Amino acid sequence: MRIPMLSRVLLTAAFSSFLFAQEPAVDLAKVKQQANAAMQSEDYVAAAAAFKKLTEANPKDGQSWQLLGYSLHASGKLDEALPAHMKAAEFPRFTGIASYNVACVHALKGKPDDAFAWLEKAVAAGYGDIAQMNDDADFESIRKDPRWAKLETALKSKNSGGGGQVQAFAQVVERKNSRVAFFSRTGSPGQIALDWSPVPWQDEYDAKVTSGANKGKKWRLGADFWTRLDTSLDMQFGAVAVPAGYYYLTLEQREGDAYVLALHDAAAVRKQKVDAFMAERLKGGIELAMTHGKAAEVAKALALVVEMKEGSKTDGVLSIHFGGHSLTAPFTVKLE
Repeated sequence: MRIPMLSRVLLTAAFSSFLFAQEPAVDLAKVKQQANAAMQSEDYVAAAAAFKKLTEANPKDGQSWQLLGYSLHASGKLDEALPAHMKAAEFPRFTGIASYNVACVHALKGKPDDAFAWLEKAVAAGYGDIAQMNDDADFESIRKDPRWAKLETALKSKNSGGGGQVQAFAQVVERKNSRVAFFSRTGSPGQIALDWSPVPWQDEYDAKVTSGANKGKKWRLGADFWTRLDTSLDMQFGAVAVPAGYYYLTLEQREGDAYVLALHDAAAVRKQKVDAFMAERLKGGIELAMTHGKAAEVAKALALVVEMKEGSKTDGVLSIHFGGHSLTAPFTVKLE
């Protein structure tokens, strides 16, 4: 049967609408969860794909634009990262950091004039982290330009006068906890507690371990906020004393198979205004030598454990499990 042209057009349109209506809706909560997980594991290709879906579903989501640009940038796709950075800069909340990222791209692409123009926009929008700017390898090509010193001087002056825009980032993340609590008839003499945000294991991490790519760098030992040790009891790790207190933890790979867990006084870190993503900036701390070995089972996500040895009230072990790796350090506690 021959269908008139107009009827065919209407039928085709109706059928197309039907197919479109049958397409499954994007589960934005699940995509956001996937995006955050990819960021935590530093899988920037997967993160970029997820944040791209989020920006397509909601073009007014400034944070997703900002993180899309970051993910593309981190994966080396500068040409794709640039428009994402510029889009993120349209949102007042992200103008400072997004303009900074645009400047990074221009510096990497050998465009110093554009790099300085966008750095000035970043500063005008409230960006003021001189330490980050000076440590950022993206600006290596323009750091000897006279305009760099001028910009640095302007930033120092602005910061000394209380300048610099403060931005708030809200997070809801999963955290894990391992705790040993002591009890007696008269109450509780104390407790030892660890908490952290787990990071999914990826096989490519083994290459970084064997190549020594992370040697000499402090890792925040988790995702998002600090991994924390809260102990109300004095602890002794071999010859190293750890007074009762509240500590932020970092892990560092050194020469050979040596690993050091550093305990940083939380109050001192807060005074430095250093967030967990800036862990590499921390110095010192109480250093504990960890024994590195092969794990009996592969840990699919970072796990920390504090436990007492069987039958003992004073002797225990602090251990870290990640992939096929295990780090341990025995300790004793002083019970009153």
